[in-house]
Amino acid sequence: MAIGKKTGGRKKGTPNKSTMLGKEVIVSLLADYSNSGLMTSDFMALDPKDRLVIAERLMQYTMPKMQSTAVDITTGDKEKTIEDRLAELAGDDT
Repeated sequence: MAIGKKTGGRKKGTPNKSTMLGKEVIVSLLADYSNSGLMTSDFMALDPKDRLVIAERLMQYTMPKMQSTAVDITTGDKEKTIEDRLAELAGDDT
């Protein structure tokens, strides 16, 4: 194999058939489980603490995780208020 050159296998962007098949099977099983009403009844049969744990785990797949952001407000300009600095960071021209 030449260094840096792809010489075989799937072409870039071609989906993996076995991965796609596995995902389709899982989606089908979950859809059948949900449509039967068993998923809801099983979920409601859990203790409240367990329902919260499962709900939190499922949210990972539907909601983006929030990340903290650090803001350095130590500048040489001591005349600006925190509101002025926040407006500047937000890009407000007021």
